[in-house]
Amino acid sequence: MGNRFPFSKSWIFLVLVFTIFASDAWAWGEEGHSIVAEIAQRRLSQNAAEAITQILRASPNATPYSTPSLASISTWADEVRYDGAKPNGTYNWHFVDIPRQDTHYDSATECPKEKPEQGDCVINELSRLRNELRCTAGDQQLRALKFAVHFVGDIHQPFHTIWENIGGNGITFTTDKLQFKGKTCSADKCSTPPDNLHKMWDTTLIRAMEYNWPTFVDDLESGWLTTDAAKNDRKDDPVAWAEDAHNAAIAFNVWVDAGATLDQAYYDRVTPLVSQQLGFAGIRLARYLNDVFSSSQCPYAPRQ
Repeated sequence: MGNRFPFSKSWIFLVLVFTIFASDAWAWGEEGHSIVAEIAQRRLSQNAAEAITQILRASPNATPYSTPSLASISTWADEVRYDGAKPNGTYNWHFVDIPRQDTHYDSATECPKEKPEQGDCVINELSRLRNELRCTAGDQQLRALKFAVHFVGDIHQPFHTIWENIGGNGITFTTDKLQFKGKTCSADKCSTPPDNLHKMWDTTLIRAMEYNWPTFVDDLESGWLTTDAAKNDRKDDPVAWAEDAHNAAIAFNVWVDAGATLDQAYYDRVTPLVSQQLGFAGIRLARYLNDVFSSSQCPYAPRQ
């Protein structure tokens, strides 16, 4: 599975990794990616909005009278991770493997291109996509847009920045019935069992907090997106995004060991982080796209 198990780890853990290989490390589910995309859509500059509309309306799947949206393309990247049953060169672009005890990203060990059919990591791909978005056309530009919308969401999902147990995919747990907005929710009720820690963060927590994703966006717009953290954020570097997500996972103590029982205190502790990371992803995606389409200079060069 590429760089998801460095050589220094024990062979016992390698056996575990291969055992759970089929449990793929998807990031935010459909709801999460749609939330991120919609937040970004509302913050696009005029140049970016016009460019993106033109790209999406040229898509083979576009209809003449439809209003193209970023949410409509936000999960496409998950659908093309494989050629048949084998991972293709886009597979590792969905995550970056940073060991839990580390607080900083090391490109040499955590983003190598060990196997061409799997790719390197989300940080490198987001850097490459800036040039592809600005300086290509047609299908290649549409493909780059689909990847960018998805991968900015991915890099903000904390478990897509954690190396161990395939980003928590190997951690199964039990849970008592828990309360969200007056509703009773358990893992097997909010998502398709069997659940694991990674999947719970992809989908279960979001659905439990608010099943209707447009309403979730509205909640964020009147809630977390009004905070100083949201208003003052200026981080535009994927490395900083990944380190933020990784270190927030540590600060909020999101990790549990296999077989743990998640109680109400765990859910109450981590749900603010879900809102924060979805919010950061949305506003940063908007800035990413606004920057890309702010100029026609090619190749892409960061603004000084």
